[in-house]
Amino acid sequence: ENIYDMDILRNTEVPCAALVSYEDLYVEREFSEDTAKLLGDKCKLWITNEHQHSGLRDDGYNVLDTLLGMVDNKKIIPS
Repeated sequence: ENIYDMDILRNTEVPCAALVSYEDLYVEREFSEDTAKLLGDKCKLWITNEHQHSGLRDDGYNVLDTLLGMVDNKKIIPS
């Protein structure tokens, strides 16, 4: 059973951005990328080793500033 409603993900109108770590200890990178693909062009990914799963706790201001900037098209992340 899926933990997400795939139809709702495919049809989202909400722009979003996510930090994905190459070597996250808890979430496989491929799972995050697959979920983002369901969201289509509305979802922008920041794939990096700069932060791990605890990125918000470790460097919350910069992580949120980057993610919100990506959503607003003010920050371009080449991942």
